[in-house]
Amino acid sequence: MNLQDFSFLALLAGLFPVVPARAELVERVEAIVNKKAIYKSDLDRFKSLSPLRAKIDPLFATEPLSKKVNASEDEILDFLVDEALITEKFPVQDAEVDQEINGIQANLKIDRDALRGAIAREGFKFDDYFKLMRSSLSKRQLIDREIKNKAAVSEGDLRAEYNRTHSGSKTFRGSFHLWLIRISKANFKTPGLAKEEASRALTALRGGEAFEEVAKRASDDSTQSTGGDLGYLAYSEMSPDLQKEVQKLGPEKTSGLIENPKAFLIVKTGDIKAESDEGFDREKDLLRG
Repeated sequence: MNLQDFSFLALLAGLFPVVPARAELVERVEAIVNKKAIYKSDLDRFKSLSPLRAKIDPLFATEPLSKKVNASEDEILDFLVDEALITEKFPVQDAEVDQEINGIQANLKIDRDALRGAIAREGFKFDDYFKLMRSSLSKRQLIDREIKNKAAVSEGDLRAEYNRTHSGSKTFRGSFHLWLIRISKANFKTPGLAKEEASRALTALRGGEAFEEVAKRASDDSTQSTGGDLGYLAYSEMSPDLQKEVQKLGPEKTSGLIENPKAFLIVKTGDIKAESDEGFDREKDLLRG
């Protein structure tokens, strides 16, 4: 290249100065869940769509995130990653989303254009509504297939819970299976010695020894031979001090030392038999919930 060529290049450089190139961040990938990317814009959009999500997402209300005004990006990202995993495990086709939306329209007695308009008036786009509805249907499948089956409650479980929650009332119509260790003060030189014997029995129970075995060894009433088994007793069939203790204990519990003027007692409660099903039938659906 000769001098004339250099002069020409210098002239061009003067006419067209070099402008440094500037890189502009268009989007940022925050996470990839099995080849599906979660972008920075998804995190930003999450905040603006939270009111709409609260109406559609069946699990969102149980999330601590739903009650946070200033949730961090890490918290939002964790939620979106979980959601992506759910939608991948329980895929929902466009036709299924359309069918769900058609059902909503039928209940509201409106067409698709009217629904679009209603969503727009709330400040949202129909595309966002469609996407949230898809993830909502995936989560409903998760609830139906994974949670409801594992959370099934039997009739026996419901009855036991009903009895447990009502057994503390004096008006409870039912009976407890009871076991009793009774150590009479009259059989010892002093009440203090009787208490020491009762305390040793309680220590053995708390150490894991079976109630029946301790009762056969320590109890001195007529049930000694049966391991303290009193069978089923209603409140009306119990002594006042025993009734008070059983009300406080509830089912499947063992008391501490109970003292009355004549003896030291230790009582164990088992299951409950309710005599009336009227209250149970009225409340069992609430208990199931």
